[in-house]
Amino acid sequence: MAAQQDGFINFSLDYITKTWVGKLKVAELVFTLLGGACGSSIGCREFNRCGCSPKFGFFDFVAWTAFINALIVMIIHLVGLWDRLLWIFRHPAVHTVLCLLAVVGFLIGSSLAASVAAADWCSTSKSTAGAAAFFGFVCLVLFAVECFLHFKEYRSMQSEARQQSSGQDQPPDYIEEKPTSGPGVV
Repeated sequence: MAAQQDGFINFSLDYITKTWVGKLKVAELVFTLLGGACGSSIGCREFNRCGCSPKFGFFDFVAWTAFINALIVMIIHLVGLWDRLLWIFRHPAVHTVLCLLAVVGFLIGSSLAASVAAADWCSTSKSTAGAAAFFGFVCLVLFAVECFLHFKEYRSMQSEARQQSSGQDQPPDYIEEKPTSGPGVV
């Protein structure tokens, strides 16, 4: 068992089972996959009349980009490479910005998908367009929750850094013990 932990790759499901962000990543993977699959299967009846193809093109771009991003982060955590990354890639501010971009992208893309689903004459499958919009809005909520968790972690890091720099609640680095007996003790 010890030889398995000394290797370069240490597979562990702790990220999924023990952290909220890991559980959110699993949900994000499922719903971005469903949203991207539904968005990719939409066809347009009349391209020039409603322009649904560019709308679903944007939705597909957002869904598949978010899926690939979540998949890469999940794999890096599961194989134990997360702690070996440079600190800048692990910083909560980076992940807050990425999640915020996903939230904005899903807000725009899902709204466009919903507008296509509402039009009777635009898409070949109104129910599939509606399902894509629904999964997109679910992804929006999931990424917003993850964004909030990363932002909360970032804020706690900032307040901890402020406490350390101001010297509050910080014991001295070294306390010299007074000898009780021995040479030189009077």
